[in-house]
Amino acid sequence: MKSGAFVLTTVFLLTVSSVFAETMDEPDFFISTGMQNYTDKPFVTLNYGAAASWLIRIIKQTGRSNFVFRDFLPGLYFSAEMQNIQYVTPAVRVTAYYPLVSSFNYMPQKPNTPLHFAVDFLAGARFEIAWNIFKFNAGPGLHVFFLNADRWNYLNLGVAAAAGVELAINPKWTFLINGFVSVDNGNLGTNRLMEPFDIVYQYQTTVGVRYSKKKLNNSALFMGNSDKPILILER
Repeated sequence: MKSGAFVLTTVFLLTVSSVFAETMDEPDFFISTGMQNYTDKPFVTLNYGAAASWLIRIIKQTGRSNFVFRDFLPGLYFSAEMQNIQYVTPAVRVTAYYPLVSSFNYMPQKPNTPLHFAVDFLAGARFEIAWNIFKFNAGPGLHVFFLNADRWNYLNLGVAAAAGVELAINPKWTFLINGFVSVDNGNLGTNRLMEPFDIVYQYQTTVGVRYSKKKLNNSALFMGNSDKPILILER
């Protein structure tokens, strides 16, 4: 439990410090002049929030039911997106998970020790479509997952597909909901010789926010007291 809590705390502190740095480094020039978000150069925006993952691993059997391992892992995520890139939005995401519930063929499995954790990495690109105060996105990615468990250290590598929706709360704040599905090679860890898997796939969902003074929302649920125009120049 302590190692999992340490990983989650570290990710949280890094996220808070990154957002604080962005807030302090970006001047209010565009807001004071009414020329908000006036840039066509690439820049990075940061997202953060809560995550949940459902991991399924299958060992095929003949003459009986397959061996199916299921894990539920809650966690925290942090992601960075490159804005003002033509046609797509490249992004990377890092998530720290704690393996909370595990089962074998639907039978709960109690761990010998609670000192376990998982780390997830996703890199890809999104295609976006904006509609009013919403923005929809989807795209492919490369997925890497590491799980420290009782028996083995699992390492998965595969491809993923992601889709999500953004809700503009106000010009600076955006609410984010995303879903992911990946198909992986689950035999790159220490289990590869003694306990190889035939099928490994994973579902994930995240709920988070983005705060940015550079990527401002032209339309939002609450525009505040500012009546100044928002000029957005993006490639």
